[in-house]
Amino acid sequence: MADKTEMIAIWTQVVEMAKKAAVAPAMYRALDASVPIAWEGNVFAVGIESTDGLLNGTLKSNDSQLKIEQALRHITGNRELKLKVLDSPTLEAWNSVKAGEVALAKMQQQQQDRLNANPTAVADTATWDDVYERLNRLWTSYDYRTMASGKGRFMVDALAMIDEAIDQLGTAGGDQSERAFSRTLERVGSMVGSEPALIGYLLFERRRLAGK
Repeated sequence: MADKTEMIAIWTQVVEMAKKAAVAPAMYRALDASVPIAWEGNVFAVGIESTDGLLNGTLKSNDSQLKIEQALRHITGNRELKLKVLDSPTLEAWNSVKAGEVALAKMQQQQQDRLNANPTAVADTATWDDVYERLNRLWTSYDYRTMASGKGRFMVDALAMIDEAIDQLGTAGGDQSERAFSRTLERVGSMVGSEPALIGYLLFERRRLAGK
């Protein structure tokens, strides 16, 4: 990981260059409240020293990300460098994001390995709690999950994951199974700030259109 002093020097230049690239007062305020947290490989992570969630969302917008990444790449000379905006300005938040991404990748690989070895293995061992864990890791891996656009993209993948789980686990296992399935919908609803019944409707409509 890069030295803190080096990161601060780079980020100071990035902030000035990004401000010159756009007339956007909201982005200016977000940049002024931002601090560099980590630079590892092709990822430069920053956080916002403010409780104003709008500032965090501003830095995560597509337009802001584009301008900031252009400045980052110009100043560092790394054409692959990407910006990661954390939900809090701490090294612990960065480590949590990394751990979530590693766990998600590991889980996906393990699941794929089991499917390759035995297509019924997941259905034999998975539970709705396992599905929730997968959904939770998927949620933490999204860069723009505090924004409507990020929540929408998550919903697409989440519905696909739950749809697959229904094929494997079913929902006809009695009261306990139905309750576990409903809890999964409620948990997704809490993640995206939506009514669980609406998520259920979208899921069943997806399955109806697919002929399931």
